[in-house]
Amino acid sequence: MANLEANKEVALNLSRAIMNGEWDKVDELISDDFTYVGDGGDPIGKEQYIGFMRGVLCAAMTDMDMDFTRVIAEGAQVAVEYTNAMTHSGEFYGVPATGKRVIGTGHFIREIKDGKVVAEWQTTNALGLMHQLGAIPQ
Repeated sequence: MANLEANKEVALNLSRAIMNGEWDKVDELISDDFTYVGDGGDPIGKEQYIGFMRGVLCAAMTDMDMDFTRVIAEGAQVAVEYTNAMTHSGEFYGVPATGKRVIGTGHFIREIKDGKVVAEWQTTNALGLMHQLGAIPQ
Protein backbone atom coordinates (compact mmCIF):
# COMPACT_ATOMS: atom_id res chain seq x y z
CA MET A 1 0.00 0.00 0.00
CA ALA A 2 2.82 2.44 0.81
CA ASN A 3 4.29 1.96 -2.67
CA LEU A 4 0.96 2.90 -4.29
CA GLU A 5 0.81 6.09 -2.22
CA ALA A 6 4.41 6.93 -3.14
CA ASN A 7 3.61 6.38 -6.83
CA LYS A 8 0.61 8.72 -6.54
CA GLU A 9 2.83 11.42 -5.04
CA VAL A 10 5.40 11.11 -7.84
CA ALA A 11 2.65 11.32 -10.49
CA LEU A 12 1.01 14.36 -8.90
CA ASN A 13 4.30 16.07 -8.05
CA LEU A 14 5.21 16.09 -11.74
CA SER A 15 2.04 18.05 -12.54
CA ARG A 16 2.65 20.40 -9.62
CA ALA A 17 6.25 21.05 -10.73
CA ILE A 18 5.08 21.82 -14.29
CA MET A 19 2.42 24.25 -13.04
CA ASN A 20 4.96 25.98 -10.79
CA GLY A 21 7.64 26.20 -13.47
CA GLU A 22 10.06 24.10 -11.41
CA TRP A 23 11.90 22.74 -14.46
CA ASP A 24 14.81 21.20 -12.54
CA LYS A 25 12.30 19.23 -10.48
CA VAL A 26 10.42 18.22 -13.65
CA ASP A 27 13.70 16.93 -15.07
CA GLU A 28 14.41 14.97 -11.88
CA LEU A 29 10.95 13.36 -11.81
CA ILE A 30 11.08 12.09 -15.42
CA SER A 31 13.20 9.12 -16.42
CA ASP A 32 15.65 9.64 -19.27
CA ASP A 33 13.90 6.89 -21.26
CA PHE A 34 10.45 8.48 -20.72
CA THR A 35 7.78 8.10 -23.43
CA TYR A 36 4.65 10.26 -23.79
CA VAL A 37 1.63 9.62 -25.98
CA GLY A 38 -1.05 12.29 -25.96
CA ASP A 39 -4.38 12.50 -27.74
CA GLY A 40 -3.44 9.75 -30.17
CA GLY A 41 -0.29 11.49 -31.41
CA ASP A 42 3.07 9.94 -32.07
CA PRO A 43 5.17 9.09 -29.01
CA ILE A 44 7.68 11.69 -27.87
CA GLY A 45 10.58 11.56 -25.43
CA LYS A 46 11.57 13.47 -22.33
CA GLU A 47 13.13 16.53 -23.98
CA GLN A 48 10.19 17.04 -26.37
CA TYR A 49 7.73 16.65 -23.50
CA ILE A 50 9.50 19.19 -21.31
CA GLY A 51 9.87 21.49 -24.32
CA PHE A 52 6.13 21.35 -24.97
CA MET A 53 5.17 21.86 -21.35
CA ARG A 54 7.57 24.76 -20.93
CA GLY A 55 7.49 26.39 -24.36
CA VAL A 56 3.87 25.85 -25.40
CA LEU A 57 1.55 25.08 -22.50
CA CYS A 58 3.16 27.17 -19.75
CA ALA A 59 4.03 29.98 -22.18
CA ALA A 60 0.37 30.29 -23.16
CA MET A 61 -1.43 29.36 -19.95
CA THR A 62 -0.58 30.93 -16.60
CA ASP A 63 -2.01 31.02 -13.08
CA MET A 64 -2.76 27.30 -13.32
CA ASP A 65 -4.87 25.74 -10.60
CA MET A 66 -5.08 22.00 -11.25
CA ASP A 67 -7.54 19.90 -9.29
CA PHE A 68 -6.98 16.15 -9.25
CA THR A 69 -10.57 14.93 -9.12
CA ARG A 70 -9.76 11.19 -9.16
CA VAL A 71 -6.44 9.49 -8.47
CA ILE A 72 -6.23 5.71 -8.70
CA ALA A 73 -3.07 3.63 -8.39
CA GLU A 74 -2.58 0.01 -9.32
CA GLY A 75 0.83 -1.56 -9.57
CA ALA A 76 3.21 0.89 -11.22
CA GLN A 77 0.47 2.95 -12.86
CA VAL A 78 -1.37 6.00 -11.56
CA ALA A 79 -4.52 7.19 -13.33
CA VAL A 80 -5.61 10.78 -12.80
CA GLU A 81 -8.69 12.73 -13.85
CA TYR A 82 -8.12 16.47 -13.63
CA THR A 83 -9.49 19.94 -14.22
CA ASN A 84 -7.11 22.82 -14.71
CA ALA A 85 -8.28 26.42 -14.37
CA MET A 86 -5.80 28.70 -16.14
CA THR A 87 -5.45 32.12 -17.74
CA HIS A 88 -4.85 32.30 -21.49
CA SER A 89 -1.91 34.73 -21.38
CA GLY A 90 -0.01 33.88 -24.58
CA GLU A 91 -0.50 32.45 -28.05
CA PHE A 92 -1.83 28.90 -27.99
CA TYR A 93 -1.97 26.95 -31.25
CA GLY A 94 -2.37 30.13 -33.25
CA VAL A 95 -4.91 31.75 -30.92
CA PRO A 96 -3.60 35.07 -29.57
CA ALA A 97 -3.83 35.66 -25.83
CA THR A 98 -7.39 36.43 -24.76
CA GLY A 99 -6.82 36.97 -21.04
CA LYS A 100 -9.74 34.59 -20.45
CA ARG A 101 -9.86 32.20 -17.54
CA VAL A 102 -10.45 28.78 -19.08
CA ILE A 103 -10.84 25.22 -17.83
CA GLY A 104 -8.85 22.35 -19.30
CA THR A 105 -9.95 18.81 -18.50
CA GLY A 106 -8.59 15.37 -19.18
CA HIS A 107 -7.08 12.14 -17.94
CA PHE A 108 -3.60 10.78 -17.80
CA ILE A 109 -1.94 7.57 -16.74
CA ARG A 110 1.63 7.78 -15.53
CA GLU A 111 3.84 4.74 -15.05
CA ILE A 112 6.27 5.03 -12.14
CA LYS A 113 9.51 3.07 -11.75
CA ASP A 114 12.12 3.70 -9.05
CA GLY A 115 10.49 7.01 -8.10
CA LYS A 116 10.46 8.41 -11.64
CA VAL A 117 7.83 8.75 -14.36
CA VAL A 118 8.79 6.41 -17.20
CA ALA A 119 5.67 6.79 -19.37
CA GLU A 120 2.53 8.88 -19.72
CA TRP A 121 -0.62 8.45 -21.77
CA GLN A 122 -2.98 11.44 -21.86
CA THR A 123 -6.29 12.48 -23.34
CA THR A 124 -7.56 16.04 -23.11
CA ASN A 125 -10.73 17.86 -24.02
CA ALA A 126 -8.89 19.94 -26.62
CA LEU A 127 -12.11 20.75 -28.50
CA GLY A 128 -13.71 22.15 -25.35
CA LEU A 129 -10.62 24.26 -24.61
CA MET A 130 -10.51 25.67 -28.14
CA HIS A 131 -14.24 26.52 -27.87
CA GLN A 132 -13.49 28.51 -24.69
CA LEU A 133 -10.70 30.37 -26.49
CA GLY A 134 -13.07 31.30 -29.32
CA ALA A 135 -11.04 29.37 -31.91
CA ILE A 136 -13.93 27.09 -32.83
CA PRO A 137 -17.52 28.31 -33.17
CA GLN A 138 -19.94 26.74 -30.73
